[in-house]
Amino acid sequence: SVLLVGVPGDINAADTKQAVTLTLGDYRFTPASIDVEAGTAIHLTLTNTDGITPHNFILQDTTGGLDIEASVAAGQSVTLEFTPSVPGSYVFYCSKKLPFMKSHRARGMEGTLNVTTASDK
Repeated sequence: SVLLVGVPGDINAADTKQAVTLTLGDYRFTPASIDVEAGTAIHLTLTNTDGITPHNFILQDTTGGLDIEASVAAGQSVTLEFTPSVPGSYVFYCSKKLPFMKSHRARGMEGTLNVTTASDK
């Protein structure tokens, strides 16, 4: 199933958005990779499908101008909006951890945001 959805609207509008739904559950992000275009606003919905496990979404990269952190309680959704402006690949992850257990990131809960320019297509 494809989870990247374009938002219809005026193709010439400078405020075009890309809607993306990211599922958090089972110690993974689905999809694990998100492709976006630099300068396009991202409307990101984070949905935690786990019944009792809280997760979070952390995307921090100073060179990319990204500093995003959001907590998503079990069974809940959170919507974020941001505009990546620097092309590159950026890792996002869940930093949650129970005492004496591996962190969610160490268990494989991370993904990649790929930011391209229009000429990369």
